[in-house]
Amino acid sequence: MRLGWLVGVVLGALLVLGHAQPVSYDGYQVWRITVDKPSQIAEIESLVHDVWMIRGRTVDVCLSPEEQERLRAAGYKGEVLISDLGALIRQQQTEFVPQENGLFTRYLTLDEIYTAMRQLANQYPELVQLLVIGRSVENRPIYALRLTRYPRRARVYPTRPQVVINALQHAREWISPPVALYFAYRLVSEYYTNVRVRDYLDNLEVYLVPVVNPDGYVFTHTTNRLWRKNRRYLGTFSGRQAYGVDLNRNWGYQWGGAGSSGNPFSETYRGSAPFSEPETYFLSRWLLSLPALRAHVDLHSYSQLILLPWGFTADAPPFYSVFERVGLAMQQQILGVHGQLYRVGSAAAILYVASGNMMDWVFGVRGALSITYELRDTGQYGFLLPPDQILPTCEEVYPALLELLRWARQRDWRE
Repeated sequence: MRLGWLVGVVLGALLVLGHAQPVSYDGYQVWRITVDKPSQIAEIESLVHDVWMIRGRTVDVCLSPEEQERLRAAGYKGEVLISDLGALIRQQQTEFVPQENGLFTRYLTLDEIYTAMRQLANQYPELVQLLVIGRSVENRPIYALRLTRYPRRARVYPTRPQVVINALQHAREWISPPVALYFAYRLVSEYYTNVRVRDYLDNLEVYLVPVVNPDGYVFTHTTNRLWRKNRRYLGTFSGRQAYGVDLNRNWGYQWGGAGSSGNPFSETYRGSAPFSEPETYFLSRWLLSLPALRAHVDLHSYSQLILLPWGFTADAPPFYSVFERVGLAMQQQILGVHGQLYRVGSAAAILYVASGNMMDWVFGVRGALSITYELRDTGQYGFLLPPDQILPTCEEVYPALLELLRWARQRDWRE
């Protein structure tokens, strides 16, 4: 079965939704600033609202015209990565027109993603089952695809280890849902012709959750392309309404520590308590219900990184050598497709400290091999990765995720 044919069938069922006028980013720029000492990072964070990425001595920041002047007055200069953020957003909004076999050549709306998932499950009931695993703050469903041989014969197969791949905890990271969806499509399309894929789906249960944060994703399409958090209304503070919890700081393992914020206006606001948000609560309860969860990937963007535990501390976790072997094997698989290098290391060491994240919870509580991906690119476009890079990103990550299934297929990944 050809993947192109399968995609073409699904596209016939997709409807293109209109988009409301977004928040204006006219005059905004993205800078990369290189600092001399760690204290300067804290100073930059105090001067700007939206820090896109921190890697070692470099900081990528999204700046309003006022923030640009504020940084210049404080003595900071930066390399301009995006000179006109508003113009780039408008340019990409014209690229939603469907193309032939265009499921992975443009960014889909939430309804289109859900339609594609439903269509795949309806067409291949012997391999795919569509599940509702939770609801969002605004009561949207959170869907998962369950891929395994004869999924409807048992709610779960206790003898088949489970692998979970989820995406889009952060609403603006649009490249992550197509990577998860593409993995499902490739597995189904290759099941009857690829012995390796057939073995995995006969002996594993593979779950794909392309959109953990549906409310935030809809909001990025209708109102604010760069929205990150969920859409929880938090209250009014000093005359300002606050919305949103960073779902990847809301998990219960080491919640509330460094790399998260108690400020409701912060992009890393951790919420009022662990699992205060329905998205993380339902997802965690569902993960706890899987009797043999063996491996997990949390898809994010950007920076081209394969991140290993821990995120809350730079201390090495148990079995770090195993994590590193898996990460390096994934790195080589990615490199072999389009020549893109993804750096491998612990999240706190090569990115930044982030307490209350999903990866730490899945490993620390469930004991599963849990890894976080930061997908393309390395900063030229950041969260605004052009649509022509969707398919290449999906293609290069596919064999790396197959490598994860290979490890999950073993009796014990820690051996």
